[in-house]
Amino acid sequence: MKLSTPVPTKRKHVGEDVFVESAVKEWQAPRIKAWESRYINPEGYYYRFVIPGEGQQNGGWSKHEHGLFMNRYNEWMEKGWKIGASWGLFSKGIPHRVGYQCMNYYRKLVSENKIKDDSYQIVGGKLKQIHKDRAPPGEIPTTELGSEWQTEEVKQAEQDVNDWLKQYHRRSGM
Repeated sequence: MKLSTPVPTKRKHVGEDVFVESAVKEWQAPRIKAWESRYINPEGYYYRFVIPGEGQQNGGWSKHEHGLFMNRYNEWMEKGWKIGASWGLFSKGIPHRVGYQCMNYYRKLVSENKIKDDSYQIVGGKLKQIHKDRAPPGEIPTTELGSEWQTEEVKQAEQDVNDWLKQYHRRSGM
């Protein structure tokens, strides 16, 4: 099963740009691994990253972003895709947000009883997934990185990041 086409953006830079030299120099192992395996594991990539050049929005979610999140959530429920198994792919439908942000926002909505998920309960004042067997069932969608990876802007950013990974982390980037 293929994901629906992500919400188009004008590739406007918003928020944090983690694809600049000073940021790449500080990347830790999980980000480096996600970058290096982007072509074989887009899920892992989008869990930690937006498309180069897009910029990552941090902080609270706007009403517009909430609407995009709920549209994406409803799409996944309608298609029978497993919520919670592919937050990186889920985030592709929400510009400027990454998978771990979508996961945290989902948990916030569950804790506020705005979304029902029987696999979670409040334990000691904190939301915990205690019944994984009760998590919403479904398949896990598949995807590729996307056509935006063929643009000159993204290709250049990719080359720059690979060069900086070699320089600062002795990694190939591939």
